[in-house]
Amino acid sequence: MISMSFQLVGFLLTYLLHSTHAAKNGSRAGLGITLIQFGFYMKGSPSSGPSTSTNSGHVNGEGFSSPEDPNSHNFNPDTVDQGDGSGGGMTDISGSDWASYVLMIVGWFILIRAVSDYLKARRHEQLVLQSPDRGLGVPIIAVGERSETVV
Repeated sequence: MISMSFQLVGFLLTYLLHSTHAAKNGSRAGLGITLIQFGFYMKGSPSSGPSTSTNSGHVNGEGFSSPEDPNSHNFNPDTVDQGDGSGGGMTDISGSDWASYVLMIVGWFILIRAVSDYLKARRHEQLVLQSPDRGLGVPIIAVGERSETVV
């Protein structure tokens, strides 16, 4: 939560001061969530403000202008994709959109990797606790404990 709330400074603080697998992977998960948030912020911000000078409609709350009559359009299906750059596709994605998508993808990979590493460490911990020698070469027997009942 600290890594996510304080973003990059929180990640550095929690990652450098971690003392457990949970803290390390939690700070990495917070970094992943931070990168995903940055990607959404970059994607959500329009590159230019609303333009009302060319359209006769009004601007709605989202910054898009609405035509006076949505059914009065002149659509010619033969001119949909002529390759002049106005047809849509990969050329409509700006550089900031690409950067936002990359940040979101990297953030998801970091988040998924942190969760999987944490689960792997927990499984390893359970295996070590179940073994009679607890990961060492010799069994550990507490004072007053019999060797037959050692977990």
